[in-house]
Amino acid sequence: MKVASVHTYRAPPDVVFMALTSPDVMVAKFTALGHEDVKVLQRSEQAGLLSVRTRRGVPMDVPAYARRYFGPVTMVEQHEDWDPIAPDGSRSGIWQVSARGVPVTTGGQLRLSPAPDGGTLVEVSGEVVCPMPFVGGKIAAFVGADVERTMGAEAAFLDGYLREQSGERSAEHTRRRKAS
Repeated sequence: MKVASVHTYRAPPDVVFMALTSPDVMVAKFTALGHEDVKVLQRSEQAGLLSVRTRRGVPMDVPAYARRYFGPVTMVEQHEDWDPIAPDGSRSGIWQVSARGVPVTTGGQLRLSPAPDGGTLVEVSGEVVCPMPFVGGKIAAFVGADVERTMGAEAAFLDGYLREQSGERSAEHTRRRKAS
């Protein structure tokens, strides 16, 4: 099953990228989404390449046909690799999510680019595959729907986070101007 998300943020690409890859923001985001035991296992940068790996428990309302493979909370590990920043401020990358004991592969492409209005366009595309006979397509569709729901919830969280950060920056700028 193909999955996709396209979202425009009202912040510049460097600010959005920092929010997307900040360990503190990632923990806050996944916790706000109801995920459990959220851990950032790795965040490393070499020669402009950024790699982030997280692990978390994702509560799921699992349909009867999939209960054999999923518990009420599924441990997932997510890995994102981002390429160095391009001259226009854009970045590309790849993402992959694996779940313990679940016969599903999930992953795809990431793209962050300046939007015409001064904001940032973030595009995520990918595919969910479950190669099992009989129930594989149903499981892939179930996981794919959950992935798209999660991508939407992540975008909503980051919208709020970036608005809050923008308000704090504006308030700090105002305090500095009054102090001078």
